[in-house]
Amino acid sequence: MRILVDYLTSMNKVYIEGIIVVEGKSDVSYLSSFIDSLWFITNGYDINEEKLDFLKRVSEVNRIIVLTDNDKAGLEIENKIKSEIPSVFTVKTNKIIRKNYIKAGVAETDKEEILRALDQFIGSEKLVENYNLTNIISLSSNPEKTRKQIVNDYRLINGNNKYLENQLRMLKVNAKEINEKYGNK
Repeated sequence: MRILVDYLTSMNKVYIEGIIVVEGKSDVSYLSSFIDSLWFITNGYDINEEKLDFLKRVSEVNRIIVLTDNDKAGLEIENKIKSEIPSVFTVKTNKIIRKNYIKAGVAETDKEEILRALDQFIGSEKLVENYNLTNIISLSSNPEKTRKQIVNDYRLINGNNKYLENQLRMLKVNAKEINEKYGNK
C-alpha cells in the first residue's frame, strides 16, 4: 500500500527527492535526524562493481545525489561513481563544522549548511512502498529459496530484509508486485 507522507509532519524533517549516497553509517545517522530520504552507504572506498551496477540501475528510475566528505577519499568515491554514472548529482558543502568537531566530514557539517547544499532537491511529499519481506519470506514453503529468488530477480545486493526492502524502494518496485509474486508460496 502507498502512503503519502508530508515531510513537514514527519518531526520537521525535510524530504529530499532521490537517493543520497554517503560514505558511512554515521553520515546516515546524523543526516536522518533532519532529512527524510533513501540512503545508499558506500562504506568508504568499498564501492565495488556490484554496488556500482546497482546504482546504475537505480539511476534509470531515481535521482542519485552523491554527498561525500570534503576530503581526498570523498572526492575519489565521488569520481568513481560519476565516471560510471554521469547522470548523478554531486553536492558539495562548505567546511562549516558543528561546534566541538575537528573533522570536516558530512557527519560533522552544520545542519543548515547541508540543507543549503541540498536545497534544489527538497520535495514536498514522499510515496512510501510498504514491503514486509520478513513475513513474505518466513511464510513461504521454502524461505531461503524465496529470499534468493527476490535477490536474483531484482539483482539486489545481499543483506538483511530491511536492506533488501530499501533497495526495492530505490528501484521503485511496487510492494503489491512483491506480495503477488512471492507471497503465499
